[in-house]
Amino acid sequence: MSEKPATLETVRDSRTTSAESITEVNTEYFAHGGYRFAILTLRNADRRPVTLGPASLNNFEAAVRALDMSGVNAVAVTGTGPVFCAGADLKKMTEAVTPEQAADVSRRGIEAFALLEALPVPTFAFINGIALGGGLELALHARYRTVSESARALGFPEVRLGLIPGWGGIPRAAALLGPAVTARLVVSDSLGGKNLSGRAAAGLGLVDAVVPEDGFLAASLDFASGVLSGTPAAAAAAPATAAAARDGGAGPEPAPAVGPVALEDIREQLDTRLHGAAPAPYRALDLIAAAAAPTGAPAQETEIRAFGELLLSDEARASIYAFGLTQSLARNPAGRPAVGPLPVRSVGVVGAGLMASQLALVFARELRVPVRMTDLSQDRIHAALEWIAKQLDKLAVRGQLDPAEAEAIGALVTGGIDKKAFADCDVVIEAVFEELEVKRAVLAELEPLLRPEALLLTNTSSLSIEEMGAGLANPGRLIGFHFFNPVAVLPLVEIITTPCTDETTLATAFELAKRLRKTAVLVTDTAGFVVNRVLTRLFSEVLSLLDDGADPATVDHALDPLGLPMTPLQLLQFIGPAVQLHICEKMHQSYPERFGVSASLAKLVAAGLPGYLDDDGGLSPEAASLLPAPMAADAGAVRYRILAALAEEVTAMLEEGVVAGPEQIDLCMILGANYPFHTGGLTPLLDRDAGTGFHPELRVSGLPSPRELARHLARHLQGEK
Repeated sequence: MSEKPATLETVRDSRTTSAESITEVNTEYFAHGGYRFAILTLRNADRRPVTLGPASLNNFEAAVRALDMSGVNAVAVTGTGPVFCAGADLKKMTEAVTPEQAADVSRRGIEAFALLEALPVPTFAFINGIALGGGLELALHARYRTVSESARALGFPEVRLGLIPGWGGIPRAAALLGPAVTARLVVSDSLGGKNLSGRAAAGLGLVDAVVPEDGFLAASLDFASGVLSGTPAAAAAAPATAAAARDGGAGPEPAPAVGPVALEDIREQLDTRLHGAAPAPYRALDLIAAAAAPTGAPAQETEIRAFGELLLSDEARASIYAFGLTQSLARNPAGRPAVGPLPVRSVGVVGAGLMASQLALVFARELRVPVRMTDLSQDRIHAALEWIAKQLDKLAVRGQLDPAEAEAIGALVTGGIDKKAFADCDVVIEAVFEELEVKRAVLAELEPLLRPEALLLTNTSSLSIEEMGAGLANPGRLIGFHFFNPVAVLPLVEIITTPCTDETTLATAFELAKRLRKTAVLVTDTAGFVVNRVLTRLFSEVLSLLDDGADPATVDHALDPLGLPMTPLQLLQFIGPAVQLHICEKMHQSYPERFGVSASLAKLVAAGLPGYLDDDGGLSPEAASLLPAPMAADAGAVRYRILAALAEEVTAMLEEGVVAGPEQIDLCMILGANYPFHTGGLTPLLDRDAGTGFHPELRVSGLPSPRELARHLARHLQGEK
């Protein structure tokens, strides 16, 4: 750069509030490559990630209006550090309670960004890092975009939050990428929680150039100078977007137009997955289709109205609440003690089955420490090590691990039949058969072999930790550490304590979960803990209905309108009938008045059947023979019966102090049972559909009250009887 900043302008809005994390906009002028640039840099006054609330949008608008355009050849907007702009300020957004306020959230962003787009000189977005939601929409209002090669998160998370991109992102993405790619980014990737790296964004044509992280600003200015000069290198780097075409730019042809069939395919996939439970993806598809129509982009007011209506929806409020849980409670889990954790430099795993193998792999991959497996059978050890090697090979083939790295991780895992090999381990976790006496015997054998400070972890899914450790000399170092299957995918770990658990053990368990990139939820030592207790209550109601002769298809699909990831019978098939029967029996022992043991499930296990369903998802003839002749059932009545049972169980769990609050139950269901954001986990769903009042703060005025919903529930249940 040949010229230092001539002026430095910082525009602050005087109407800021303490609730908003304020983004300031610094304006600097640079001479580079024979051109003069005005650069708007987004900075957070509190050194937090840049977000855009009302005051921050005012700051941006004021900075654009205040630009001294004399002699300026181009204007660029950029961020600082690893963040370009993380999107809208969700806390401020959800303060809207009327349709006018909700629509104004969209209108204000569009108006502010339009000022950048309307400038009389070429505009650039220098995307230095994270650009999500409104941040990416801001970048799309510039004619050209560079991105740092280190950027790892560009995307539109709005649909997962129950919203749509409401600041002009849909029509601009559709014009740039076509409807099919736009639908993938806005709908499919959003629901899957996926974002693009900078290079992937360039491959799609979302950005024009990838530049090095080191010297990012200078490299971006080099690109911009090339665009202004019309040099061949710059022209080759810049796709022929609609905006670039207006500047006379040239480049690769845009992606071919995709007809309505592609969007209809996505709509059918949504129907299969969500059954209409979440309105946001459908509204997004409507806007994408309108933007791709020959008549041109939809009216701006259509986008504004759609955003406003969604912002006031129960699904959006629940989704934003769920997102907040996964962020705040993941970083600051309730119940972590202030004492320091013990170091974990080696891990032992007792068992060589599928769960034990998954645990060994995740410990080796995330901790990069030696992991020793033991089992009664050397053949099972060999099979486990082979399985781990195959999983690492798959990760290397997919590009998720370097081949040398995969080989190094595999070398960390060893196995044998002698538990004395655990003598130097800092942590040993058991993953043997889910039977109390079996686990007690394993722990009794382990304790004298380990160092006094070594931790004992159990991966039990429902058994009492206190009873398991009753015979130990030092039960304070035993703690429940319950993973969920598949371990590599589901990010939850339930940490279960007993009155004997010491604080150092608990602190080490929390730190271990953090190092494993898992979210830990502290749970008291009660039967089923959280996820299995909730799911088993659900199964108890479903199987009771089947055993009483209710039509299996009606019962299994009664919850479809909630948009859950699986039907109950699909989930039972995934878990395995024998495993679930075992859990049902344990829950019945603890809570016989609420948890039953299904006669048909017991017969199913005795017959060795994989579940109630056939390969096509219908009731199998073998399972049908174990059930009474089916009778017609009302899907609505079934649904409300199940939800009422879940509401009762959640209330009991909170009264027992199983977790700190309903937020922990919701987090467990999101991360351990894969409940989608639009459910809020569980308790917002129960508030909405079963009349409970766990979260009155999530309701928007004018919507039915929990009392009204409770009366509705009672009418359904009376009708069922």
